[in-house]
Amino acid sequence: MNNITDFVVPWVKSAEPYSDKHMDVAWANPEIIRMMSNENLLTPSENVLQAIVEAARLGNLYPGSGPELRKKLGEAAGLTGEHVVLGNGSTDVINFVVHTFVSPGAEVVIPVPTFPMYEARVKVAGGTVVQVPMKPDFTWDIEMILKAVTPKTKLIFTCSPNNPTGNQFPLEDLKRILALGKPTFFDEAYYELENEVETRAPMILEYPHMMVNRTFSKAFGLAGLRIGYILCDPALASYFNRVRFPWNVSQIAIAAALAALDDKADQELKRKNVILGRETIAAEINKIPGFKALPSEGNFVLIDASALGEDSLTIRDRMAEKGIYIRPMSGHNMPMGFIRITVGTPEQNKLFIQTFKQYIRETREK
Repeated sequence: MNNITDFVVPWVKSAEPYSDKHMDVAWANPEIIRMMSNENLLTPSENVLQAIVEAARLGNLYPGSGPELRKKLGEAAGLTGEHVVLGNGSTDVINFVVHTFVSPGAEVVIPVPTFPMYEARVKVAGGTVVQVPMKPDFTWDIEMILKAVTPKTKLIFTCSPNNPTGNQFPLEDLKRILALGKPTFFDEAYYELENEVETRAPMILEYPHMMVNRTFSKAFGLAGLRIGYILCDPALASYFNRVRFPWNVSQIAIAAALAALDDKADQELKRKNVILGRETIAAEINKIPGFKALPSEGNFVLIDASALGEDSLTIRDRMAEKGIYIRPMSGHNMPMGFIRITVGTPEQNKLFIQTFKQYIRETREK
């Protein structure tokens, strides 16, 4: 009798799954502060919670494609509802975009470090990942990105603000990539948290091969409800609608997203909390000799803690022992000692700084 794994396609066998074990650890230890996954650590507003309850009363019915939500999202970006496709979080969006363009052997260009989900989904589709390292100062090497594009390239990923470096992709460099005419995925998961909010979504009208990814997980604080969306040319939307699963976004998630969009006061509260928090964390870390926090326009701060002389996994474990779960960057194609901190509440940020300084003192006293 054949082993069942003999029937699994080769590219799935060789792919490494995106690890979400840190989530299981966090849920199993609710006393640990979750500063590892770029969640918004402020809870949903009462308006959102009320919308969720009302939507749950209709839980016996299948959801639609969210036409009201798509219309609002499209118009807010200077487009229309026909330019919007909803996803079960931006991970779902990444997945159906990859499966629209990538077949076994196709090349996908990904500047790194960046969100590892891009690479994970490309490999599951049988695609070949072409990594282009950022420069030592974590700016993009546009010349190397352009050189990496070949006739086999079927998709290019860019992220702005970039996870985990927190910086924005330069507009002129983006235009040079778009001039190649290749499908280009521009990830704006954190754009509402930029210092000066400016979306690149209207560029879709000039470059119909460009797609702009968004999520309600970060600025709106709805990560657990799983809702994201892609802004794209309607012709591309028609293909994405063929690839995505029907009813991929629940009625509860759609209702929560609509309520979150209307709750301007809560949006501003969450935005101010993130901006003040990342500035506070960065300023305090940069006061410590040998340590560096990079400027960020996301809800996280990237820290070069290599002066500790310990790898990022050890730093994670030691901080977890002290009650705070942070993210090691070894899985993001980054050097030893780099860690990423999610912005929390003012109290959580203060506790992180105190705890991290204590950890540094203990390590240096060994």
